[in-house]
Amino acid sequence: MKTFNLRFFKLKVASFFILAGIMAILASCEKDDIFATINILEPQNKSGDVRGNGGTTTKTWSFENSNTTAGWDMSIDAQSGSFQFVIKDAAGTTVLDRTLTAGQNAQDASGTSSAGTAGTWTVTATLTNFNGSGDYSFL
Repeated sequence: MKTFNLRFFKLKVASFFILAGIMAILASCEKDDIFATINILEPQNKSGDVRGNGGTTTKTWSFENSNTTAGWDMSIDAQSGSFQFVIKDAAGTTVLDRTLTAGQNAQDASGTSSAGTAGTWTVTATLTNFNGSGDYSFL
């Protein structure tokens, strides 16, 4: 007849809890690896880059525009997700709303916004489930 070995039982229980702790740490690290960032590189807030690894984020900022239109350019090199750009003039009217989606149509676009009111313009950039990189600029 076998006897109960308390030391062996304690070792098994301790091993189980150590393994469970390691698995919990690894699971939390995977969640932290998903990110998306929108960087403003120029002091006048008119250019920057974007990058992500499956994450979603939105950033809003403003820039001074003494003209009634703005030249713009945006591009992505992405495996998935989208990059949306919305520009509003000083009166709050949307003068540009453009989205680039990975794998659909062109991966870059440029042009001139619709006419608006000169002054402080607002930009809202949104990355949605974005996995890749890109850039943007205004003239």
